[in-house]
Amino acid sequence: MRLGIDVGATAIKSGLVDDEGHVYFPETTPTHTEEGKEAVLRGLIDVCLRQLKNRPVTSIGLGLPGRVDTRRGILVSSTNLRLSDVPLTQILQEALKLPVFADNDANCALYGEISVGGSQDAENLLLVTIGTGIGGSIRIGGRIHSGIDNRAGEFGHMTIAFDGRPCPCGRSGCWEQYASATALCRFASEAVQANPTSLLAEISQETGGVMTGKTVFSALLAGCPTADAVLSSFADFLTAGLNNLTIIFRPDRIVLSGGVFQAEAGELLLSRIQERCLEPGRLFRSTLQGQAGLIGASLLEKFLPPVLSPSSVLTTGN
Repeated sequence: MRLGIDVGATAIKSGLVDDEGHVYFPETTPTHTEEGKEAVLRGLIDVCLRQLKNRPVTSIGLGLPGRVDTRRGILVSSTNLRLSDVPLTQILQEALKLPVFADNDANCALYGEISVGGSQDAENLLLVTIGTGIGGSIRIGGRIHSGIDNRAGEFGHMTIAFDGRPCPCGRSGCWEQYASATALCRFASEAVQANPTSLLAEISQETGGVMTGKTVFSALLAGCPTADAVLSSFADFLTAGLNNLTIIFRPDRIVLSGGVFQAEAGELLLSRIQERCLEPGRLFRSTLQGQAGLIGASLLEKFLPPVLSPSSVLTTGN
């Protein structure tokens, strides 16, 4: 049994995972990114301590949004977590006395898909994670392509709109500013302001004015034209990026992962994208019900070498 943790800008998902990919004791807690580094680290340790009370584990795996130095276990930079140069594995190993591994969250989701998901036979595979931002992972010829400094796969930061919306990465017009779950909620909030008597506005008021992807899909399923227009615009932006990736990589399949692709809502969104997609037959939803990242993180001890200690890094001169 291993502990897998999928760290997002909004929430931390955790669970104990067996060799077949079954998840036990799933838990979702707030990340508290807005409270700063210490709050995020404290939250991570607290999550681990709670999970470790359930059953013994052999290792802990972290899926992190951003650039990760897997050899040294350092979160080099994460725009969404607002963290940089944090030796996460060392901090957790010292606190928990267990081996800890870390990688980019999209890589973890891909590990989950090719290990226990629906893409085990796909030699050439792209995985796109849609959440607070957009992440990606690449498998070419059966091998993960990480690029220089493990920086490949930042699909969310390809430009799709010159002079577009500013992105926290410092650029403008990034794909994730138009096709992430955050963007979907922003589009919906803007639509409510423009259409205050719409069913979408009514449903959002029932939840205290808090807009979520679930709000949009609930209004859509109830026949709201405003929600329908929001989803159509969102699908246009999402498909624009997916078509770019298709043209560049020509993969066996592109797997879409993230909360917006779960359950009935995910099927509705997928059908909209496939209508606009260059090669709809190569586009699939993840089969792991939003747990691909968590499951893949738990498997990191199988995919990554042991994390170097600070002393060994100095000794080897790396």
